[in-house]
Amino acid sequence: MPGQHHAPARYRADVGLVPPGAPLSDGMVTLRRVEERDLATIELGARDSEIARRFGLGNRSAREYLGGYIRALRDGSGAAFAICDPNGACFGQALIELRDAGRADVGYWLLPEGRGEGRATRALRLISRWAFGQAGLAGLQLWTTPENTASQRVAERAGFRREGVLRSYAEVEGRRFDAVFFSLLPSDLEPG
Repeated sequence: MPGQHHAPARYRADVGLVPPGAPLSDGMVTLRRVEERDLATIELGARDSEIARRFGLGNRSAREYLGGYIRALRDGSGAAFAICDPNGACFGQALIELRDAGRADVGYWLLPEGRGEGRATRALRLISRWAFGQAGLAGLQLWTTPENTASQRVAERAGFRREGVLRSYAEVEGRRFDAVFFSLLPSDLEPG
């Protein structure tokens, strides 16, 4: 029918995200499922002013966030990964949440000691490849605030394309924010 949009044939709405059996890794960054041992990292993230301001992590306890991540994994609606180095030290998280029509939202955050070394870009590439490969998604999207140029550079380095700005899109801790949206399609992924 004219005006209707259909998801690609390979995407099945009845299939959720199935967590990988082993951690995802590119040799420099490893993504493993968020677990109980990540509570301290979540608590540090909630105390970091940059992360708290952008994600509102101060709204709930670290245990409540972890419980939400575990429920999303269980029901297939999302997945949360700890962003770690090859030695197992973890610096943040990469998240994905299914939306409608074969799309998913991705997000990421790093503690200050994990920033500036390309970890977020590598994590975003890993989670994107995994999501496209296992769920047959038609597209991924992410958003940042306009002043968060570091996160915008991460998105672009990972292959995401800037789509535009939605004014007053989100509210975090009582403040409204504009959102710069980025998208990634399977055809945008670099080979390898």
